[in-house]
Amino acid sequence: MRWVIVFLIFLTSNLAFSQGQLQQKLNQYKDSLPNYGIVALVDNGQKLDSASVGWASRNNEITVANRFCIGSVTKMFTATVILMLHEDGLLSLTDSIGQYLPKHAFIDSSITIKQLLSHTSGLKDIVDAKLANRAFLDPYFDYSNAYLLRLIDSVEFEKGAKYQYSNTNYFLLKMIAEKVTDKPFESILLERIINPLGLKNTFPYYAKSTPNMAHPILGSQDLHSYPKRGDNQISVGLGNIVCTATDLNTFIRALFIEKRLLKDNTLAEMCAFAELGKTKVGLGVFAEEFGGKPFIGHTGRTISYISYAFVNIETSTSWVLLCNNVNDHYIDDLAEKLFE
Repeated sequence: MRWVIVFLIFLTSNLAFSQGQLQQKLNQYKDSLPNYGIVALVDNGQKLDSASVGWASRNNEITVANRFCIGSVTKMFTATVILMLHEDGLLSLTDSIGQYLPKHAFIDSSITIKQLLSHTSGLKDIVDAKLANRAFLDPYFDYSNAYLLRLIDSVEFEKGAKYQYSNTNYFLLKMIAEKVTDKPFESILLERIINPLGLKNTFPYYAKSTPNMAHPILGSQDLHSYPKRGDNQISVGLGNIVCTATDLNTFIRALFIEKRLLKDNTLAEMCAFAELGKTKVGLGVFAEEFGGKPFIGHTGRTISYISYAFVNIETSTSWVLLCNNVNDHYIDDLAEKLFE
């Protein structure tokens, strides 16, 4: 009887996959990926299907076991940490950030932690293409907190006036988390998320020495041998986590579906989406549609990776897409067609 129930659930889910269907969807891009690859994973709670196509590095086919830098999907981890600290009474979402950060001419001290989480602070985005390129080409420069704070040299708009995505928000959230815990952010991630969930293939840093990395490809260049110290230093808390598709799926299911990380009321606050222009933004998470179906999660792009991590709460379906070429032309199309 148990197998009958599972089979019926599988049939009635409009997001279900038949055996091999995911690999078939990826195979259509097989001849279009000369030196990089894409990994996909779909999990409906009853069946997990994964597939891959292309290359992790020269002469090495990409697999679900490869590790990727997930870029801004890191922000979901950071937001979860901040909400955990809120639950523990170490901070409050309504706290003004002036309680935790040094005075700064271009940071309004009355901005709240919640406004940082929801990208409504009005702070200038300092981690732009110019800084990312410098960090990549000059990896041993000291990209300290003090240096990054000095790059905040203007205000985009008055706090709370509108939404505008800014990496600076999560740079400051990282600083706040480190102050209230008196620990480096990497240790906070290990203690609160990575170790409790048993994420054996997740690392709170980006380094070329990490084993089994899918090499970052840009055009005809393999960028794996370049030092990652600068990239890592400017993106702690906002874009430097490395993991596999399986570990990333474990995290988003634990957070949104299994509810193992946050209390119900905290998770509800995280997912209380405000419609700001064309964007539906929560606290470190976005509501989006793919293939006409609703999902919540986050995307990421960095040198040189693309990542998607989303869940559909009603069907308990999660999915992950990872690519090791930020200039890829196909993964966005795949995200739309994944559940057709």
